[in-house]
Amino acid sequence: MLNFFRKNKEQVAEINTDTEPVILTVEKGKTLLNAALRSGIGWPHKCKVGSCGTCKCLILSGQIKPQIDFSYVLSPKDIADGYVLACQSELKSDIKVDVKLIKKLGDKK
Repeated sequence: MLNFFRKNKEQVAEINTDTEPVILTVEKGKTLLNAALRSGIGWPHKCKVGSCGTCKCLILSGQIKPQIDFSYVLSPKDIADGYVLACQSELKSDIKVDVKLIKKLGDKK
């Protein structure tokens, strides 16, 4: 993406959802889940601390920096397939992720 024109303090997450793709800017040091929630995106979550697995998403491209060892919550197969916990993932690069059941906060659908 156009990294030249962006601040070095942010990355872009392209999020594939059940309905339509969403583009999200994530500040350096912030997690994917926190950035999504601050932008009004209804990302599935419960605990926000990496213990429930509800915020699990699939990394399609790009790199994250995990804040914890995902193997405490995700199965070895999930990890091998590329799943991460959004609540414990900082972006190291622009990424593309797939997550289900996402909607804008306030939508009644």
